[in-house]
Amino acid sequence: MDMKTKRIIRLLSSIITLSLLCSCIEASKKVGPHDIQGSPAKAKGIKSNASKEFKTKTGKTIMISETHPFGQSLSTIKISTKDFEYNYPEIYKDRDPISDIFLSDLDGNGFDEIYIITTSVGSGSYGTVLGFASNKDKSLSMINFPEIQEGDNNFVGYVGHDIFRIEDPTLVRTFPIYKQGDTNQNPTGGTRKLVYGLYPGEAMWQLKVERSEPLNNP
Repeated sequence: MDMKTKRIIRLLSSIITLSLLCSCIEASKKVGPHDIQGSPAKAKGIKSNASKEFKTKTGKTIMISETHPFGQSLSTIKISTKDFEYNYPEIYKDRDPISDIFLSDLDGNGFDEIYIITTSVGSGSYGTVLGFASNKDKSLSMINFPEIQEGDNNFVGYVGHDIFRIEDPTLVRTFPIYKQGDTNQNPTGGTRKLVYGLYPGEAMWQLKVERSEPLNNP
């Protein structure tokens, strides 16, 4: 092979290499952040809901935010305040997702409480209450929501599907009553209504059942 042929081969090789390099650079420019997909767990960990603000009747602000670090079935709930004398954020991890939020003055002391309703993911949809009372606008204190005790006649036939609402000056909880053999989609025992009032306790405020009523019983 003569020198002239060798030069032509080297020149062609350089042109091909340069062309491939330019193509790679151009392709890299077209790859945006939305083209790169990480694992689902990491994507959910950085996703968050916007903070919601609730204004009390005394002009104070309570802010609630919810994130899902490890999937949609569990939440991290943050409660913070503005214009209270003491504004300390509270964070609650591994909670059921928020299904509703109520602002109300159940004890009639002139200061609103906030009631965060959480509902489990799944066929049962078990509900509970994460509540906070105002200490005369100095700060917030947690309200105790009683757990279901074995043998409590108010919860005979209970398997979740709670609905909460405010009927001033009370918090109302309703749920279907299941009889033996009922399917999840077809309870036959009617509905039970529990009415909660807010009372001061030794260590914290307490939500207590004031009355229990059967509704639509067959």
